[in-house]
Amino acid sequence: MTVIASPDLIAKLDDVLRAGSPDLRTRMLQEVAGLFLDDAHRLSERQVGLFDDILIRLTESVELRTLTTLSRSLADLHLVPRELARRLANHDDADVAAPILRNCACIPDADLIDIAWMRAEGHLCAIAGRKAVNQELTDILLMRGDSNVLRALASNPGADMTSAGLAMMVDAAERDGDIAAALVSRKDLPHHVLADLVMRSTPRQQARLFRIARPEFQHAIRAAIDAGLAAKPLQAV
Repeated sequence: MTVIASPDLIAKLDDVLRAGSPDLRTRMLQEVAGLFLDDAHRLSERQVGLFDDILIRLTESVELRTLTTLSRSLADLHLVPRELARRLANHDDADVAAPILRNCACIPDADLIDIAWMRAEGHLCAIAGRKAVNQELTDILLMRGDSNVLRALASNPGADMTSAGLAMMVDAAERDGDIAAALVSRKDLPHHVLADLVMRSTPRQQARLFRIARPEFQHAIRAAIDAGLAAKPLQAV
């Protein structure tokens, strides 16, 4: 591990940052990132912080594909350079940001909320696919996201939804059968929300929902369908 702090490497880094070509900067970034990835499982927080400072300096003015590769390589690590991860997560290019936004556990919820308010669909889709998405973040994604974001949320068992969020999701499911199908597959879907979803679906959609629903939901779906059929003559009077 002492190699990262060696005088030769630091001097080389300073030369690259001062006068190195983009290709040389990229090679240096790959070299330092490789050192980090090789030793990441046994580094202390102080050592990770040292890598953080160096990698941040090297990521300036490198190609997007290099940053995307770096983001993918860091996203699943238990201990990552935190400031570098935050910068990658906030990157304008969604391909760079997405691996960190989707998988990196070190990004604070406050940062994710800021990104969800400011960024576009590629960033929002990545956040919607995180292992855990809290209620505040879910509501923001529902308000700002397109159908792809909503499908990702509906399919994510780790997305915690408020009552208002579920209502928004059912509204969207009326227009998108894939969202409806994802909702009906969730273990945590309240029965009254399931009944509302079924009642607002077409007969063809109802048949699909019944077919793909969890066994414990099929009785509730059938009851909602029967209730809707029984109510129709009353509505026609």
